[in-house]
Amino acid sequence: MDPQERVAFLAGSPNRVRLLRELRERPGRGAELARRCSLPRSTVHRCLDGLAARGWVEKESGTHRLTTPGELVLSAYEELTETIRVSAEHGKVLTQLGDVGRTLPIGAISEATVIEATSENPYATIEHSIETFQSEAFDRMRTIVPITSRLLNEAGRPLVEANVDIEMVIDDEVLETARESYPEAHQLGLDSENFTPYIHPETLTFGLTILDAERVLVGAYDGKGNPRACLDGANDVLIEWASETYERYREESSRIDAASGTVGGTAVSE
Repeated sequence: MDPQERVAFLAGSPNRVRLLRELRERPGRGAELARRCSLPRSTVHRCLDGLAARGWVEKESGTHRLTTPGELVLSAYEELTETIRVSAEHGKVLTQLGDVGRTLPIGAISEATVIEATSENPYATIEHSIETFQSEAFDRMRTIVPITSRLLNEAGRPLVEANVDIEMVIDDEVLETARESYPEAHQLGLDSENFTPYIHPETLTFGLTILDAERVLVGAYDGKGNPRACLDGANDVLIEWASETYERYREESSRIDAASGTVGGTAVSE
C-alpha cells in the first residue's frame, strides 16, 4: 500500500486512532474493545480489519494486540497532530522568532505560556519579564538580549547589586546604544565581577533568558525590534533547548573586556 494511503486511512476516522490507543494500553477481544471505546461492535470489527490489513494490529486466540509497527505509526501520528495543533495555536510567535523558531521542539512550546503584546500594552512581554525577575529567586542568569530598554536596565540593576551571576550576549548595535544612551547602567555592568558580557558577530533577532536552568523566557520581536511575544516555561524540553541554544550563541561570541569596554577579540570557548 502507498504510504499516503495509510496516512489517509488512519486520519480518516478517530475511531481507528482510539482503538490503537486502547490496544497500546492493553490487548483485548473485540467485544471488550467495543465496551472500552463505547463503540458499536460492527464499527470496532471494521476498524480492526483495516488496522490488521496494514500490519498495525494482530489477532491471536481471539485477542487483538498492537504490533510494533502499529505503535510506531501511532506515536508518529500523535506527534504530527500535536505539531499541527501547536503550529496553528502559536503560528504567529513562531513566525516572529524567525530561524530560531524552526529549532524549537514542539514539546517545548506546547507546555509554555505565551504572553503577547497588544496595541493597549505594547510592552506586555517586557513587563512580564521584569515581573519574573522580581518575583523569582535565582542565583544565575544566562541571557541573549537583542534590544536596549530603559525598563530592562532598571530591572537589571538590582540583580547586579544582589550579586546574581549574569552572562549576557548582545550584538554591536546593542553595545553601541548601551554606551551612548545608558552609560551609567553600562558601566555598572562592566564594573561588576558577577556580570560577564559577550558580543555576537551577527545581529540578534530573538531574546532568551535562562534562570538557574529552571525557567526559560524566549522573546520574539518584529522587524523593527519591537517586542511582540514571550514564551515562558519550565519543562525539561524547553530548558534543554534553551541551554543548547544559549551555549551555541555564547561560543560564537567574544567577551567584552571590563577594563576597556571593548571586545577582547578572543572567541569564547570552554
